[in-house]
Amino acid sequence: MLAGFNNNIVYRNDTYHVQTENGGPTNPVISTVIYRKGAVVASKKLPYADIMKDESADDTVKQLMENQHKNMIKALMSGRLNV
Repeated sequence: MLAGFNNNIVYRNDTYHVQTENGGPTNPVISTVIYRKGAVVASKKLPYADIMKDESADDTVKQLMENQHKNMIKALMSGRLNV
């Protein structure tokens, strides 16, 4: 099981921390949170309980985590988020 990803991104002269975490089998949710100066400025959650019994669930969850993390960074950098 992959625990998560963390990146610091500079956008418009501010540093944002993007953190994606996997809640694991007891809380099957992928959560991505963007922080600026310690405050949450954006977040997204993706439940995945429906795929937990699949044989390739670990690979699928890893891919979902990577995609969500990258998409939140792209949203930040493109100005689509009100931060």
